Amino acid sequence: MPDADDLLARIGLPTATARIAVAGVSIVIVVALAFLDRAQVALATARAAVISGADTLFVLSANVCLVVLVILALHPVGRLRLGADDERPEFGTGSWLAMLFSAGLASGLLYWATAEPLLHAAANPFLESGATPESASRLGLRLTMFHWGIHGWGFYVLAALAISIPVHRGGAPLRFREVLSTGPAALASSRVAGGTLDLLAIFGTVCGVATSIGLSASSMNATLAALVGRGTEAPLDVRVQVGIIAAVALLGIASAISGVARGIRWLSTVNAWLSVGLMLIFVLLGSTAEILALIAESFVDYVVSAPALGFFVAETEAARQWQADWTLFYWAWWLAWTPFVSLFIARISRGRTVRELVVGVTLVPTAVTLVWMGLFGGTALLADREASGAISRAVETDYALGLVAVIEQLATGPWATVLIALACFLLFTWLITSLDSATLVLCELMGTAGTHAAKAFWGLAVAAVAAILLGVGGLAALQAASIVIGLPLLVVQMIAAGALLLAVLRGRV
Repeated sequence: MPDADDLLARIGLPTATARIAVAGVSIVIVVALAFLDRAQVALATARAAVISGADTLFVLSANVCLVVLVILALHPVGRLRLGADDERPEFGTGSWLAMLFSAGLASGLLYWATAEPLLHAAANPFLESGATPESASRLGLRLTMFHWGIHGWGFYVLAALAISIPVHRGGAPLRFREVLSTGPAALASSRVAGGTLDLLAIFGTVCGVATSIGLSASSMNATLAALVGRGTEAPLDVRVQVGIIAAVALLGIASAISGVARGIRWLSTVNAWLSVGLMLIFVLLGSTAEILALIAESFVDYVVSAPALGFFVAETEAARQWQADWTLFYWAWWLAWTPFVSLFIARISRGRTVRELVVGVTLVPTAVTLVWMGLFGGTALLADREASGAISRAVETDYALGLVAVIEQLATGPWATVLIALACFLLFTWLITSLDSATLVLCELMGTAGTHAAKAFWGLAVAAVAAILLGVGGLAALQAASIVIGLPLLVVQMIAAGALLLAVLRGRV
């Protein structure tokens, strides 16, 4: 007769870390459901405390990661292969980049691409009085590119590299605790410290992915409303969004069970091609010459201004509020996603060199993202002028309405329906890709990668947290959860950056 440990292992709870994680997430879900109002107040209080005490630390952390990555890319260690010296990559370059793009950014692109440039063009600390609509548009697009550009990817790549070296070169298991394996021996070998890091990674992944799913469920709600004829005038319904999340959970679990080589790779490839198709349609339907000129100008602006923006720390109250709502939220959101994405990058990057990982993952997805944000954001800005501010008014009602408002301005009749349906399908598949990738990583963290029960639990847990955060405050609660969980992950990231750099410079890698 099997003992208790055998029974727990069969249902996906083979280790103390797995049991604590399941118990902790379950308690959070139950307590939050029982005390929704108090959960909202607690999140808001914690968010305010983190912002007031750690804004400078968030700003510095993104720059530290980039500096360390530049050093590693130029250092001879860049030739080191992540695996055996003669090992070839497991996935082809095209599939590798598609999976990186889908797992690392996913549906948040559609939520923010049309709304964020309009919001920045209307108000930001760098906007001068009397600015022309054209200069305000360029500034809005530049700030959007900054939030989605190289600084965020730097968090992912640094952690992925710190994990990949001990995993692929030293045979260590794929766990987030390996991010500090090149650091002090006490941190690398302590079971308590390692378990704590893995638990932090689990909570960060749950909160980060739940934030994305919650935001994207709002976008999908807007596209569905437009498909049934209610357009941008209809209020969004949390009940519909919870239903969307439930459907995503079921399909995401099924995809995760099928594995990386089947479900996740196939969905990522489909997403990539559909994304390219949607981009091309926007180019053809919009003011092509003006949009391309705006993208080029804003891209140059971004490259020139990125260092200064990266070190900007607000001083006035209004500027501090803007930075908290935007830059700090984004850096915390990227950090919350870092355990999940860094482990996923490490998982699919075996056989690549250090330089390939640093340069490929930092620059290629960043370049694609900037083109995406420039195209969709630029289209939204130009279309808003032609529509006398109609898109801005829709965005002010709810950020999720931005994409639908732009499509309805670009096309009418059946063409508008086709575009909205394509955006809706893309949102849905991106949501599934995010959830199934997160489920896979969560199971890897706990040593339960082959257990279907564990995949089912974590898929449902992420979906439940997303639904709860929507219920306790929507966007504000989603932002607060990311900021709160981002702070401890920021500390881990800084220790990892220092440890990895010292190990390389001292020849220990």
